Amino acid sequence: MYYVYEWFIVDTGEVIYAGKGKGKRYKTRSQRNKFLTDMLRRYNCDSRIVKEFESEKEAFEYEFDYIRELKSKGECVCNIYDGGAGGSGEFWTDDLRQEYSERNVMKAEHQRKRMSEKNPMKNPEICQKVNSQKRRAVIIGDTMFESVKAAREHLHVATDTIIRWCRKGVNRQGQICRYADSEQVIFSGGRYNKGSCRSLTYKGKHYESQSDLCKDIKISTRTAAEWLKRGFDKNGNPCRYDDDDRDLAFVNRYVKRNKDRARRITVNGIKYRSCDEASKILGIPKSTLYSYLQGAKHNPSYICEYDNQQPSRVNTDKSNSEGSTTNG
Repeated sequence: MYYVYEWFIVDTGEVIYAGKGKGKRYKTRSQRNKFLTDMLRRYNCDSRIVKEFESEKEAFEYEFDYIRELKSKGECVCNIYDGGAGGSGEFWTDDLRQEYSERNVMKAEHQRKRMSEKNPMKNPEICQKVNSQKRRAVIIGDTMFESVKAAREHLHVATDTIIRWCRKGVNRQGQICRYADSEQVIFSGGRYNKGSCRSLTYKGKHYESQSDLCKDIKISTRTAAEWLKRGFDKNGNPCRYDDDDRDLAFVNRYVKRNKDRARRITVNGIKYRSCDEASKILGIPKSTLYSYLQGAKHNPSYICEYDNQQPSRVNTDKSNSEGSTTNG
């Protein structure tokens, strides 16, 4: 048994959709077009069977006539097609396909002609009109460009760069930048790319960022970061962020180790205050002496050990219970 059914708004009685179905199709809300799905969600709607038929063909014919009748009254707003086509089986028959194709409004001759005339790919005038609507003139300095693309090609920069200039209102050279159809943006930053820069003061001179300090006095960013962390440079000159309110005192961490505190060594029974002193007196490179002391190299002509070297926990051929004697 086939039938024609309709969905309507309960409060007004307006029919919003009509279709052909069988079984419980008229009750289902799933697998509907987006227009009907939206109406069913927004309003209190219900469905009902309008008329029943023995054959599917009779149902299709009535569906087509019924939809046209309702559309003439301004109803059936959710019907995309005029009905009278489709199928209840798994596959469409050739006759149904032919009938659907003939009734498809998108394949009508006037519709094909209209689409061809309005197609930018086929009509140069339409193409130019569409491009002109999307194109926005750009003003950079005293020059106006018909589009971002034209400005990009002339200035040899990226498209995103031009867009960013217009958003900031200025480029790196300080020239005003804006779209011709927009108001000029006033750039309020102290520098073009201020971002999250922190201003600072060094030796009484003010800098807008750490990078400005590095460029001015020719130091690395690592050195500048270390100074700002400690609050002073290596000579005790204050180097502080303007918003740094810490109470800091200068601590000279760059003083070389006192030679009296250097580790004493013994070479062939003679004591030296440091490896540096032994190197100068014996004429042996310090690196060589360090190798002898650590056991990395061996030389029977030089028996080297630290003056305060403690016995090894494990006796080897280079240590004894009295003390460690590393042969250099």
